[in-house]
Amino acid sequence: MIEDKLVAEMSDEKELEEAIWLLRHRVRRRIIMTIGDAGRISATTLRDKLGISTGSLYYNLKQLDRLVTQDSKRNYVLTEEGNIIYRLLKEQGDLNLETIKTTQSKLEMMLSNIFFPIWLVAPLLDRARLSLLAGVLSITFLSALLLNSKAELIILHIYHFPNFSINSYVLKLLLSILIIYLYVSATSLIHDLMTRRSSGEEKISLRRLISMFFGPDFQWVKLICSIMISMLPLAIYPAIAFVDRVAGWGQFMSKGVIPSSMAANVTLVIAQLGVFILLTATLSYLRRLRWHVAALISFSVIYLSIVVQYIVVLGS
Repeated sequence: MIEDKLVAEMSDEKELEEAIWLLRHRVRRRIIMTIGDAGRISATTLRDKLGISTGSLYYNLKQLDRLVTQDSKRNYVLTEEGNIIYRLLKEQGDLNLETIKTTQSKLEMMLSNIFFPIWLVAPLLDRARLSLLAGVLSITFLSALLLNSKAELIILHIYHFPNFSINSYVLKLLLSILIIYLYVSATSLIHDLMTRRSSGEEKISLRRLISMFFGPDFQWVKLICSIMISMLPLAIYPAIAFVDRVAGWGQFMSKGVIPSSMAANVTLVIAQLGVFILLTATLSYLRRLRWHVAALISFSVIYLSIVVQYIVVLGS
């Protein structure tokens, strides 16, 4: 089978995973598909077919140097590994390390789609403009519900400050997004440094360090937008709080700065679980992290939020 041949050709799991993650980028998938369909193609024709700039084309071709090469006439062709991956893309439409190496049951595939929804975030994050639109809409919807409940957000926790104001809300929301962005960027960088050190690779360059925070192809914009999209499940809390207020149940009437009832806290935990799932998927997709590493970083964001909560409560 093609999958078996791919694993045999790329026996190093790290190499196999690297190739798969490279193709998570929409432009790189299109490059492989366009070259594979044409057989061989010039740089100018390839650029025109893709509708991208020359700089973007050569940058992405450089990333695909193990899968794409040039013939004696400087036309681009696929390597043997590139041809294998091209056929897999034609057959499956996407690549995944687990689905190549093992056969998943329908239950496993269903759970994977729910708790690791790459299929959901990938179309939103492929383009910077679409990412920005989805991020702005997500944070606007969340803000509308929180403002209606006169609740403020710090990291991933919701507070009911007695001196609520719109200016204070906006400031804390922007600071929360910035803190999460810096935190996940820093932890991703630390993981990258540790991985390189353990594998004996050369030290990371200053340019690469900077690119982790402000990378090419608007990756930093996409990461900020992905954080805003991932925060959308927090809207569950003010939405249910609104229903609670209209119905007169009184379960979300907080007696302090933080939610005090069991119903309110359970709702907040469920909302944070939704954030965890989306943030894991977006981090894994954008930062090319293994899912369990992305999950660990996402989970630590929740713990960071808890630490901040204790500081806020002590200071209030």
